[in-house]
Amino acid sequence: MILVVGLVIAFVLLLIFTNRKTRLCRWRESRAGEQSTWRCISCGARTTGPKGQAPETCFRPDPR
Repeated sequence: MILVVGLVIAFVLLLIFTNRKTRLCRWRESRAGEQSTWRCISCGARTTGPKGQAPETCFRPDPR
């Protein structure tokens, strides 16, 4: 019983603390120059940004 309650609590915490803006995005970094080019392997969106810091928003034209 305690295990079931723990799993339910963990699931609820996951729903609360996940970033819904980027949960479908899978960013890959291409380092060239001072800034990195980021590409989402899920939707193909591209953007630039600082090295080692993935984008925090989804640039997909039609978010699901």
